[in-house]
Amino acid sequence: MTLSEILDSFKTKFNPSKFIDSLEKRASFYDESENDSEGNSLGENLKNNPYLNSGNNSAESFKGVKIYKNKDEPLIKLTDVWKIYQMGEVEFAALKGINLEIYEGEFLIILGPSGSGKSTMMNLLGCLDLPSKGTVCLNSKDISELNESELARIRGQMIGFIFQSFNLIPTLSTYENVLLPLEFQEEDRQIARQKASYLLDVVGLSEKKGNLPSQLSGGQRQRVAIARSLAVNPPIILADEPTGNLDTKTGDYILDFLDELHTREGKTIIIVTHDVELLRYATRIVYIRDGEIEKIETCTKNEPEGLK
Repeated sequence: MTLSEILDSFKTKFNPSKFIDSLEKRASFYDESENDSEGNSLGENLKNNPYLNSGNNSAESFKGVKIYKNKDEPLIKLTDVWKIYQMGEVEFAALKGINLEIYEGEFLIILGPSGSGKSTMMNLLGCLDLPSKGTVCLNSKDISELNESELARIRGQMIGFIFQSFNLIPTLSTYENVLLPLEFQEEDRQIARQKASYLLDVVGLSEKKGNLPSQLSGGQRQRVAIARSLAVNPPIILADEPTGNLDTKTGDYILDFLDELHTREGKTIIIVTHDVELLRYATRIVYIRDGEIEKIETCTKNEPEGLK
């Protein structure tokens, strides 16, 4: 049975939502005849979607922070944001008066050279750090007013992180790395295991479930990182140079996957990068240099103004 036939059978039986629907294109992109660089077939034998059939057999059984579906209000808003570091007797401003609004369902790319402040901005957007001055609001909440446990909850449920260096736990298996966020959120153990297995199927790594990160290629480790970022089905995916350590073919695969999460599921994708090749995926591009926003371009998908 082909992957397309498996998906069709699950559609008929379970009437799945957009998450399964987002796999349709992947079914034709990677069928049973295609393999990765190590000879392992990608995306075979997808199991029943546990995000739709957990707990009370409803997607509503999924635990997560709800996003207010208001396209007129920004999902993330930075107002006159400064980030100042004390270096001995000298102050260094990594960000200087940043004003930025990010709306639900955008594919936003923050582009800048090394030292421009884009990584500092990523830390603020991901609630990993707080501004020195100004406000960062996520889902209409000022993150500076939240305590550490509330920030941890937001990071754990609303934001999926994909890092250039993968940040996998070296002593945990592929499966255990994907399972980890679900355990932090105290998901039912049986359902959590189903979700981890399902996501490894989605990224084509079910055969590597027991492998340690050191036993995987760079592309495989990044796919594990993506599976982990999707574990709690967050509305926001925040990626720091997601293709920086990958070859071109694997990098294109990763970006196509993120693009489908955006177009098929409406997830908000934010990528921080210096690579202009990624701009074709953007709906908006924020150019940053020396801690300040130089300009913001609105793009037609796959044809950004900067590349016309």
